[in-house]
Amino acid sequence: MSRLISLLLLISFAFGDVPDDLFSQANDAMIYEKYEDAIQTYESILELGHENADLYYNLGNAYYRLHYIGQGIWAYSNALKLSPRETDFHHNIAVAEARRIDRIDMPEPFFLLQAYRDIKSNFTLREWIVLGSLVLLFQAMWVFGLQFGWLRGHMSQSILTGLIVLTLGIHGIAVDKYFQEKRTHTGVVIANGVDAYSGPFYGENTVLFRINEGSLADIHQSQKDWVEIILIDGKKGWIPAESIRALK
Repeated sequence: MSRLISLLLLISFAFGDVPDDLFSQANDAMIYEKYEDAIQTYESILELGHENADLYYNLGNAYYRLHYIGQGIWAYSNALKLSPRETDFHHNIAVAEARRIDRIDMPEPFFLLQAYRDIKSNFTLREWIVLGSLVLLFQAMWVFGLQFGWLRGHMSQSILTGLIVLTLGIHGIAVDKYFQEKRTHTGVVIANGVDAYSGPFYGENTVLFRINEGSLADIHQSQKDWVEIILIDGKKGWIPAESIRALK
């Protein structure tokens, strides 16, 4: 099986084809419940540099079927980033997260802040930019109509004011989302019973806490084979780099 995948990878590199055959092959493996083969093929497609929401979603399903909860949440999270309004993605990641051992309950944010976060997360950064550009274009056309007298009256002026506010709001959200994605480097823990140490080495360093697969953490810095993570509740510690997988 692995030799066949390697051969297909070489063919894809040689001819520059999008690996549709590999994707179909992995989907067939899922149908016949050959989940390890499916994972190997899906991951090979990612190594080729190709990615889309369905690829990550199917990969997450394969990992989940083999009870790799952390890997499954990693794949589902990447799928949601590419397609944030897909209800199946939200459902499956909720099911996977329900099986996590570690639960960190944070206080509910102010409802307006939560509403803003929900709105911002419903579109990708590219979609916000495209939406902002379209509204800006419509605003420019409206101003053009006002300047040449095609549009008149207080209603037209009020609509222009609304378009300006809408344009500023959309671009503000896009900027906020851009800097959020730029400054955060989130990963998913993919192993159980991972000890977080006070320093990036074994030996004299103290075990600060233990974390299990499926937990999200911000990757603060790395040193050799170690990464320093920060949990949502503020806990900070060093864990082996192989025990966490960074989101795309």
